[in-house]
Amino acid sequence: MTAERRFLRLTLAAALACTAAGAACVGRAQPESGVATVAGHAVIGTVDGKPVTAEEISAQHQDAFGELQGRLDQQQHLLELEYASNYHDLMQKDLDEFLDRRALELEAAARHTTPEKLLAEVKVPAVTEAEARALYEAHKAQVNQPYDKVEGEVREVLATRHNQAALRSFYDGLRVRHHVVAQLPPYRVEVAAIGPVRGRADAPVTIVEFGDFQCPFCREAEASLQAVIDKYPQDVRLVFRHMPLADLHPNAVEAARAAICADQQGKFWEMHDAMFKDQTALSASALKSTAGRLGLDPQRFASCLDDATDTARVLGADAKAAADLGIDSTPYFFIDGRPLRGTAPPEQFEKVIEEELRHDAGGRSRGT
Repeated sequence: MTAERRFLRLTLAAALACTAAGAACVGRAQPESGVATVAGHAVIGTVDGKPVTAEEISAQHQDAFGELQGRLDQQQHLLELEYASNYHDLMQKDLDEFLDRRALELEAAARHTTPEKLLAEVKVPAVTEAEARALYEAHKAQVNQPYDKVEGEVREVLATRHNQAALRSFYDGLRVRHHVVAQLPPYRVEVAAIGPVRGRADAPVTIVEFGDFQCPFCREAEASLQAVIDKYPQDVRLVFRHMPLADLHPNAVEAARAAICADQQGKFWEMHDAMFKDQTALSASALKSTAGRLGLDPQRFASCLDDATDTARVLGADAKAAADLGIDSTPYFFIDGRPLRGTAPPEQFEKVIEEELRHDAGGRSRGT
């Protein structure tokens, strides 16, 4: 660990300890007890008997010290985001367990029986051969083994899902019957919906995607996104923000720049769809060919693609937004600020969307 990293870690720990104690934290090291000060600033040297303060030294190199402070602020911000997310997850888990238990106890009392006997009556459907085959086929490429070798594991996965679904349905019914209601608001973060929009601009639900055009998981997620847009044409809009993972995907930055250049000519989504359709055609020459097929002005597109400064502003803003949110992988979605990481089936999107639409109908104010 470098000296700088040790300093950041120790300063961050001190700042958090200060916050926890309710003290006034100003984001910089405070003079230790017994250290001489001038106007509240620590004296760290003398010249001909005159004090030299830390403030005086840092003022001479404001950019370097400002950058150091900025990194500390970002690390603290990310730590606070992680804490808030984990706190909410734990609270939601414990609340659900508490409410399910109370609903079960109320039902047991009403039936003059025990919670254990009620749970034993829950019927779980058996796993069918068709279900097992379908799950295997959906993940055949990743499994890379014949069905008869993994059939047991496939059926075990499905049996667990069936059991969880049956219990959830059972508990949900008990909650309705005994007026047990969870009121913990969903976890959200503020995400600026800045970028190209697919769907109605004034749709009540906004999905912000951070994506990478060379990412295979982003391509896989396209089917879910299209299904959602098709199902909710009046209620959902999709906003795309760039997060090219250059370390993993050598053509990702070039592809992101191509999308921005296409957007300048009003054809972002056409380029977006074409690049995800064929992720092998993301070199500069291939992208220029694609632009021609899409009807873009070839000279204007080529000039934009060849001049990195023309797209730097958009990529820089999106990179900063992703860093501030602690995003380290793609695809990453925010549905009205509610995080959803990685490839997800349409049903997972739909569950959150339906909840958001119900909240919207109840008068919850929205913002982006």
